[in-house]
Amino acid sequence: MVAKDFNLGGKIALVAGDSKYWSRYAGAALAGAGADVAIAARNAKRLEEAAEEVRRQGQKALAIPTDTTDAAQVQKMADQVIAEFGRIDILVNANELLLAKPFLETTESEWRRVLDVNLNSAFNCCQAVGRQMLKQEKGRIINLISCLAERGVENFTAYCAAMGGVMQLTRALNIEWARHGITVNAIGAGWMSETEKTGAPQEELLLKYIPLKRYGHPSEAGSLLVYLASDATDFLTGQFLYVDGAAMSHL
Repeated sequence: MVAKDFNLGGKIALVAGDSKYWSRYAGAALAGAGADVAIAARNAKRLEEAAEEVRRQGQKALAIPTDTTDAAQVQKMADQVIAEFGRIDILVNANELLLAKPFLETTESEWRRVLDVNLNSAFNCCQAVGRQMLKQEKGRIINLISCLAERGVENFTAYCAAMGGVMQLTRALNIEWARHGITVNAIGAGWMSETEKTGAPQEELLLKYIPLKRYGHPSEAGSLLVYLASDATDFLTGQFLYVDGAAMSHL
């Protein structure tokens, strides 16, 4: 019964956004559970890498070059997915643009760009895909965010503000659309790396605040993503689940 509930066979997923990790690993996880996956991103290299991961799992992949900060491009992208597959069952918002800079040195254009990529992109995708999900009377929206949606960190003010915005988007939208069979949840990621050691100067400091004493690997969010995308979560919405090595346990 558990395996059947988590099976995404016959589902159509859309992973939207430019991220160092998430487009590739999210697409692979969803395809591994049986979903066909459309990938939308601006970065051509990441777009093709993500689509290839889906094909490796034996599922159909549709790669659509898209600037998710542009509402018109996002609507065109959603229309293309629907034309190709007939529906969109799962939307994963996977944008991430970091800015490490003291607040008083942050320019207005940098501030706007960080909010545009991290927050406004999620708004655009939720609107475009939400129209289709409302017609279907069912859908799963999963926003990939950061622990910094809840925690402040020095020199990351713009990024923290943007991620906090996505958190509130998740909270409000889940209430608005729950009656229509659409769940809206978020996965909060801690410090992630594809290698055990990153060489970052703050590495030792970070590990002091990660009780598991290591960085997470992006693939470790895959099972949780599949769970939230599956029919097993019909009664689970408006939740924030963290894959962070217990970093959020610190006050």
